[in-house]
Formats: sequence, structure tokens, C-alpha cells
Amino acid sequence: MTGVPAPRARVAVLGAGPKAAALAAKTHVLNELGLADVELSVFERDEIAAHWTGRAGWTSGSERLGTRAEKDVGFPYRSTYRFGAHGKEIDARMQAFSWQSHLIDTGSYQQWIDAGLPSPTHRQFADYLKWVLTRAVTGVRVRRAEVTGLGYRPDGWVLEHRAAGGTGRETSYDGLVLTGHAVPGALPHHPQVAGRLLTAAGPRALLHTHALRPGSRVCVVGAGESAASCALYVADTFGEDVSVSVVSPYLPRSRAESYVEDRVYSDPHTAAWPQLPEADRRDFISRTDRGVISPRALEELSRARGVSFVLGRIRYVGPGAAGRVRVTVDQPGEVLRRDYDLVVNCTGGSPLHRLTALLDDASAGEVEACLGIPLRDDAALAREVDESLALRGLRPRLHVPGLAGLAQGPGFANLSSLGLLSDRVLGAYEHPAPTPLPARSARTVIASGRGTPE
Repeated sequence: MTGVPAPRARVAVLGAGPKAAALAAKTHVLNELGLADVELSVFERDEIAAHWTGRAGWTSGSERLGTRAEKDVGFPYRSTYRFGAHGKEIDARMQAFSWQSHLIDTGSYQQWIDAGLPSPTHRQFADYLKWVLTRAVTGVRVRRAEVTGLGYRPDGWVLEHRAAGGTGRETSYDGLVLTGHAVPGALPHHPQVAGRLLTAAGPRALLHTHALRPGSRVCVVGAGESAASCALYVADTFGEDVSVSVVSPYLPRSRAESYVEDRVYSDPHTAAWPQLPEADRRDFISRTDRGVISPRALEELSRARGVSFVLGRIRYVGPGAAGRVRVTVDQPGEVLRRDYDLVVNCTGGSPLHRLTALLDDASAGEVEACLGIPLRDDAALAREVDESLALRGLRPRLHVPGLAGLAQGPGFANLSSLGLLSDRVLGAYEHPAPTPLPARSARTVIASGRGTPE
């Protein structure tokens, strides 16, 4: 109806990491410009950027970011793709949340420039994400709470959550955004050795609880950045006295980082990505992103003494000699058995694992009925991600950026195009007929106000 404002869209984000920061900054800008009326609620169990600080797993915090810092929450600053003539104003205001603006605000811009634009550590990147999420305040709320259950209803997603103040239940979310790392699948193992099996999702401090001594042996399972990061942490922390075997189906390979590959990650329109044959898209992702290691990390691995590589796939982990665990590895033409003191699983997992763990049985059945595809079938669901990075056929929407690479572009699952990701997701909640842009002011160009997680 003409003249009647569109109802406020309510969107929930699970996890306060890079994707949440990008969505929060863009929500702030779109709301201030009158292009949308979005209420964005970010739910985080631990702390903002928990998986980048080094305190909650996946990283020690000291690793260098594999993606250029300039690929920040607004990159590639091409909002004209989704918002037309309004895009330039959106991008101009997103500069208030840029990496450079963060450095200027914290007094470290000159140092970064004079040092040759070094990649930040994961911990420094976490500081940037916190900076963004304390300034993106218009329509944004960061909630310190753990989501403990999800319900799917025709009128909106239902979230059950637990925080220091008790439990709560909220309804009628028009969109749900899943972010965060995919939890590694369990390795086949004997129950007796479960205490010696860790995952990349656990804090690095857990390694120290196993009292690794000279002569100890650690098995790291995986082929990508998480495996490289864990292997380097063990080598740097315990020295040559502790040996590390990295088990993967193939030798370590570096990420392709030529202009062509980077451009496709930043802007999938360049390659008309959805129109490419599926085999070509899968090959591109496999060659540039899945199970690959950044050149910097690979160089460090090559210099690390005591790190070796074992080709093959883990068949089973069971009790070994002298209290160790025995790892059975299937190799071409033979089976290798070797004993270790500790096994760290750094393999990949399903981006939908968190969803299936939280959905009640009735909701899971209804979601699968709407999709026509089982939630455990990642390969089929990856073909059904639409332009808003949501699964087709599901309303209210379920946005799964981690599953969007095949259908929409390889950069959505990682940090390569956070600004484009936020345009795609939030564009689904844009006002049908955007109001005229308000006059530009210092308040809207430089994001004001500082919020804190509840």
C-alpha cells in the first residue's frame, strides 16, 4: 500500500565473527540511509571474534591473516550491484568501518604504512572486528548468549538462548544467518582413546594439558589452514623434542593467488560464476580454497623441523603400545600403522552441522519437506543457494554463506568479499521503494555511538 512503511525485518546471526561484523556495519548504514529497516541480533556465546583471539580454538591468535587486511567488512565496495544508484553512498559510508579507519582511530595507521602493510595477526584482526561491532549500532544488537535451540515456523524462526541472566525465547525472525567454522566430523575411533583425540575447534591450551614430553609424537589430521596452524603451533611451542605428522590425502598445496583468482573471489560477476559448468566451479574451489595453505604458512612449515607429512586417509584410531594411540592410515597399496601421544582432527565439516544440532525434530522435518532435500546432503543443498545466500524454497529465510561457494561465488564462504556478502543477505530485506537519501552528515559518515555486548 502506497505510503505505508514496510514492517521492520528481524534477522538473527549466530556467531559474532567477520560475517556478523560485515552484516552489522551494512545494517547500520542501510538503516541510517532509510534503505531498509532491519533489526539485526547477533548471538555470541563467548566473546566477539572468539575464534580469532586465540582463546577459543581454531587459532593461537598469533598466526598472520591469509587474506589482505584491506579486504575488510566493506570490500569490494561495489554496492551498486545490489542497490543501484544508492550503492555509491552506501560504500562511502561503509568507509567509516574500514580497516584503515580502524588503524587511524587506534593511532596505528602510520606504523602499518611504514612497515609495508603487513598482514595482521588473527588477534589484531579480532580487535578490528570488535571495533566494528561497537560502532555499528543503528538497528544492531550484540547479545552475549548461547543459542540452545531453534524452531522453524511459517511466521518466523524461533530462538531459544541461555545467558548469564537465565534462559530466553524469541520468535518471528524473518531471517537466520549461520556463520562460524564447520565443526570437524568425528574420526572413527575406539572409546578408550577418546581422551587423546582433540579437534581444531578446541582451545590450544588443551594441548598443554596432555604434558607432551621430549620424544612425544602428535598426529595432525587435515590438509588446510587449520592443520597447518596446529602443526606450526606444536612445532613453535614444544620445539624439536616433539615431532608432528600431518596426515592428509595429498601433499600440502598452496592457495592460487594470481590476479585472476583473486578477482573471481572478490567479484564472481567477473566470471559469470553461476553460468560456469559445475565441474569447473568445483575444480576452481578445490584448487584455490579447499584443503590449501597460504604461501606464508607453507613457507613456515617448510622451515619447521620435526614436521613431516603422511599421505593417506585415517581408517581408525585405537589403543596403541605404552599408553599411546594407534593411528591406522590407508595409503595407496598399503596400510600404515603408527603410534602417537595425541591426535588433533583438523578436517572439514558441514556448515549445517550447527543447524541440525539445534533444530527440534518437528522443525527439522518441516525444513526438509520445504527444501525437498535432506539436511545431511550438503552436496545437493549447495546447488540450492540463491542470490541472498539463502536456501531456495525456505521462508523465513536461512542464509548459509559457508555453503554458497558452488552456486554463488567462492568468496562467500571465507573473508574474500564480506561487503558483497552483506549486500546479498541484507538486500533481501531492502525496502521495495527506497526513500530518498538523507543529506550527508558527519554523524552518518563517521559512525557514532559505542555499544557493548550484553
